[in-house]
Amino acid sequence: MSEAETETVQELTAEMGGRWLVTTQGSTHVWDLDAWTYERRPGKGRGNFQGDGVPQPIWCVKRFPKVGESFYVELDDTVDQVQTRLSTEVRRIERITPPDDVNQA
Repeated sequence: MSEAETETVQELTAEMGGRWLVTTQGSTHVWDLDAWTYERRPGKGRGNFQGDGVPQPIWCVKRFPKVGESFYVELDDTVDQVQTRLSTEVRRIERITPPDDVNQA
């Protein structure tokens, strides 16, 4: 899929599937709504959090990503406890894997 054809949405919901790249003011975040995982990729000059760069199981989503707003997610960290992530303002949400084509053989 080319840049011109990249699917973008205004918000993610629990009913959606697929992998999505959520861009905030300073970082990117991969939401895999099929595997129910979240991965933070901090941008240049941003602080690092435990688990950055590694998909982590989602425990609970209090507020899904929506363009113009922040999101709030709780992660299942079996090492310590549940971790939380509160984002800065979401700038863009784009699909990073195409949806399954039911007509493919």
